[in-house]
Amino acid sequence: MTFLSPTVLWGLAAASIPIIIHLLSLRHTRDVEFSTLRFIKELEHETIRRLKLRQWFLVLLRTLVIVCLILMVARPVQQGFVPGWMAAEKETRVVIFVDNSASMSLISDGITLLENAKESALKIADSFEGQTMIEIYQTTPAKRVFNGKPGDTSLRNILTAIPQTFSTDHLWVTVNSVLQSLKVNEPNRECFILSDIQSLPESESFLVEMRPDTTRPQWRFYCLGQGVPKDNLSIRQVTAVSQIRLPNHLLKLNTNIVNDGTLDKRNHPVELFLNEKRLGQVVSTFQPIQSKEFMFQAYPGKSGLIKGRVELLEDDFAFDNVWTFELSIPEQIACTLVGRTAEEIFLLEMGLSSIDNQAGFLLLDSRVDPDPERLYLDETDVLILHNPGNLSDKAVEDIQTFLYRGGGMIWFAGDKQTEKLSLHAVTALKLPESKVLHKLSGEGYFSVIPAKKDHPILADLELRDIDRELPQVFSYLESVPQKNQNEILSLNNDHPFLLEFSSNGGQIYYFTSLMDLTWNDLPVRGLMVPLLHRILLLLATDEFNTKPVFVDEEKIISIDQEHMNSQWSLKTPSGKTILLIPDFNTESLKIIQTSEIGSYDVLSDEYPYTSFSALLSPLEYPSKRVTKAEVLNTLPSGQAVWIDPAKNLSKELQNIRHGKSLWRTFLILAIILLFLETILGRVRPESMKNGVE
Repeated sequence: MTFLSPTVLWGLAAASIPIIIHLLSLRHTRDVEFSTLRFIKELEHETIRRLKLRQWFLVLLRTLVIVCLILMVARPVQQGFVPGWMAAEKETRVVIFVDNSASMSLISDGITLLENAKESALKIADSFEGQTMIEIYQTTPAKRVFNGKPGDTSLRNILTAIPQTFSTDHLWVTVNSVLQSLKVNEPNRECFILSDIQSLPESESFLVEMRPDTTRPQWRFYCLGQGVPKDNLSIRQVTAVSQIRLPNHLLKLNTNIVNDGTLDKRNHPVELFLNEKRLGQVVSTFQPIQSKEFMFQAYPGKSGLIKGRVELLEDDFAFDNVWTFELSIPEQIACTLVGRTAEEIFLLEMGLSSIDNQAGFLLLDSRVDPDPERLYLDETDVLILHNPGNLSDKAVEDIQTFLYRGGGMIWFAGDKQTEKLSLHAVTALKLPESKVLHKLSGEGYFSVIPAKKDHPILADLELRDIDRELPQVFSYLESVPQKNQNEILSLNNDHPFLLEFSSNGGQIYYFTSLMDLTWNDLPVRGLMVPLLHRILLLLATDEFNTKPVFVDEEKIISIDQEHMNSQWSLKTPSGKTILLIPDFNTESLKIIQTSEIGSYDVLSDEYPYTSFSALLSPLEYPSKRVTKAEVLNTLPSGQAVWIDPAKNLSKELQNIRHGKSLWRTFLILAIILLFLETILGRVRPESMKNGVE
């Protein structure tokens, strides 16, 4: 405890006045007439002793009253966060960080957290005076917006101009980098963090320069707590369950919704839109901190790009009320088939032709090339290799580029693969290890069994009995799957017949037996056509271009060769148009302008080419908060305080920095002591009658 007016403490000498008066009164005697002396001895042992104790107690109370009044006038304060009662007159550097990330758009008590932070920054600046330099930074993107002294009239306009963003803040990285880079000469250094603080520093080395060190002044940190969500439903995920997508097939969308607030949300609608048409709605009740999942089902009705969204009603946080998504339903599939001889690929061509049935859905390009030197796949959606032999390094590079751009491949492994396929091709394309070629003679065969009956390729096949349609295998190439290579169909000796795996960014379906009647009887089974059809649909679905990203993440768009020289532009969710320049080396667009939440349209010569969505980062949901204890334990010990949002900031800041004023406490104590003295010191007639007084 310190005193702002310490000279008044000389007045404590006045506390001796009641003692002096009492001692002087003891030197004067009074004559009291008694009618009888029979109770003199009793008064000497009982009443007189009690009377003396009460008199000394009254002297103590009167002394304490004077002491409390003197201390009150001396303006006592508790020791403040900033040492020394003259700290306000020291040279001070104040750094204020204003978090303007997505989560700060939460409305609390009728105002967003960001607007509240701006007002708090003004109050903080107004609480300083004298030799103080103030710097204010926004966090997203990190930028200094003000550098000046208290009382600057432009400060309000500067704070008002800080924008609300959809981005993720990097709060601690910004705080650390700014404080490390500042050249500060002032002995008093104070840092204010105006944020809902959703994460802790990622490394132990954070703020190492700000930790206690006797060689230099330390930073002191003030963290302002923020209001928590009250009325907020949040869409956390919308996932397309249906991987086989056709205009007349039911599209299934799994939706996850969480009540992040404290209110009971009753009869709340959740709506599904496809191409701006409302095709589904559910109404449900959400208890606080409750999560629910819904399965929407709808028919797309057409091929091509489908743009959809799931919507909630408005609440205190708007950024998680709409989830946009894009789905691609193939209108046409360009397929390239490469085989060693025309005879080998004849049955496969027949099966593919029966899928198309002259409807123009499948564009088939058949090539006979036993040892391909190059594979030109610019106009290809799906590549089919049947019993490939020696693939040159250039051909392998062509396949890798094709897969990276989102292409898909079907591979039929045969006898030539063991003879000519190079180790480089196997390694580069991440193919299974080929071991032994198994051939059965006579009437022997291997049976095929489903390894995953719920796989999209096998689920809901329009066959009366799928088990009777599974092929008999007479020859196959024994292959050892690598990690993350999944079996869809297996042989009855546990060797794989059909594998699925990812390679170089694309998807590969790998058969261990050729489409040949000397190898198996799949070409004459009813399973052949629907199996190939579903694989083609899965591989041709353009999920590479329509795959969503989080806000501010880079998005890569693969470009067809024929569109390379087009004029490219990007239309943002807010309607802004941005010109794009393609990368001719990778035949792609690299889009970094993803700072808004919602659906983006990519245009080629002003015509729609594809679309994708930018989603709110999971780190920016307003319910994601770290606790007060976690923050204070992270910051240097003894150098950080937490200010609750319910308290008056200006008053609380004054109390914290300079110490809490205690004069009211001493005044109240003096009144209480004076009241006790009045009660104990009053004259009681009944006591006098009994001889007490």
